[in-house]
Amino acid sequence: MRVMTYNVHSCIDMQKKNSLWRVAGLIKQERPAVVGLNEVECFSPRTRFANQPKRLAAARDMLYSYGPTLKLGPIGFFGNAILSRYPILETKNFSLPSRRETRCCLRARLRTPRGYITVFSTHLGLNREERFKQIDELARLVKTEKNPVILMGDFNCGTDQLAPLYDLLKDAGAMFGSRLTYPYDKPVDRIDYILVSREITCKELYIPYSDASDHLPVIAELELPD
Repeated sequence: MRVMTYNVHSCIDMQKKNSLWRVAGLIKQERPAVVGLNEVECFSPRTRFANQPKRLAAARDMLYSYGPTLKLGPIGFFGNAILSRYPILETKNFSLPSRRETRCCLRARLRTPRGYITVFSTHLGLNREERFKQIDELARLVKTEKNPVILMGDFNCGTDQLAPLYDLLKDAGAMFGSRLTYPYDKPVDRIDYILVSREITCKELYIPYSDASDHLPVIAELELPD
């Protein structure tokens, strides 16, 4: 099962041009079965009121769930999304401890040919102390799951803060060396992660180049248990 996480920067590139079609083309080209998106907008004025999660899901005939975190304009939102080739059985958007900008984690339970899995897509805050609390809350959410878990997103931190999650999940990126993801043109930081339950095997991880966002996408080839 191919999984992608990508902070799409509202589908606006660093030249401030609309990059929705490039993000959609990347999803179509890479053919992931599940995608976690961060900084995706829905009906906001600055993205011409596009339903970005719906249009990106349509690039590969996927289902989608959207978890707003911030209100933009009269009817617009900014948040996380999960796209899936598998049936989405249930979704819930969780607020994370936030004193500054609101942060959330979107959960979706999926039915795959090998059974049920739970996918989380999240985007953590810029403040280090705030992230400790947010990571503790993510760990609590993971502990409640009975299904195999995939947790992915923009964590805005290095591995030093992820200890509570490493007690529960494997870091797919750590198995294949340090793959830097930010900024897109000359990456110096690894802040985008795919973490998986111990019973999930990660067979490959790679980072395709794209100039559609300020981040690079991360893609992992996973094998679910029988």
